[in-house]
Amino acid sequence: MLEEAAEECRKLCESDRVLCVRGDCASVEDMAKVRDAVIKEWDGIDTLIITAGVSALQPLMKVAGVTATKDGLSPPHATAEAINHAVGVAKAALDGNFFGPYIAAITFIPLLTSCSKSPSILLFSTVAAIIPAPTRTLYASTKSASLVLFQALAIEHPRISFLSFLPATIEGDFRASAVDTPPNSSPVIHEADPNKYGLRREVVASRCIQAIDRKEKTVFMPQYMRIGHLMYWIWPAYVEWRARVKYNFRAE
Repeated sequence: MLEEAAEECRKLCESDRVLCVRGDCASVEDMAKVRDAVIKEWDGIDTLIITAGVSALQPLMKVAGVTATKDGLSPPHATAEAINHAVGVAKAALDGNFFGPYIAAITFIPLLTSCSKSPSILLFSTVAAIIPAPTRTLYASTKSASLVLFQALAIEHPRISFLSFLPATIEGDFRASAVDTPPNSSPVIHEADPNKYGLRREVVASRCIQAIDRKEKTVFMPQYMRIGHLMYWIWPAYVEWRARVKYNFRAE
């Protein structure tokens, strides 16, 4: 898939100046390898786009082996083994959604500062990072952590243009990366089919490029999600109800 993306880039720009380096954002060694390759081939970069991340799709207590029923929780308590499992899942979500962007920032901020006249960083986050969503407990909280990290970095590094991109559901198979899916099982999708109702990938990519060129600060997609964020502070009960409807979630 990575090489396919690189080949598509070569066709679009009609150039062979496309560098393809495989690596894990949560690996310090891999990110240092990518940085060294960029320096060797290009002498630096102007824009860093951080899109890496993992999904998590289950209510938190279900991850800990506790299911809500009309008669209450079953079993009534999470076992120590189940709690340890939930902690392991949380660490996997943190690796992808927090430590990946964290390591990328530490690795590339000095390079951007020293080699670019107009440095930019885009963090591809999610609207769930600021508007709570059921079944997205781990995903939203770890995405929120990296979002606030980059908002603070924008204050510490004013020479760099920081952009937070907050889309709603996007088409594709991103949910296949769910870290809370049990072994030998398929991810459980609670909301409407993302490939039918989600944002188109090409439209999202074009909006990202436009936002970088305009040096925007925070982008909601669709734009009405900005109103949803405001509504959460004015009328939280309504937003929470809408979130339960979107994710087909019933609180017993």
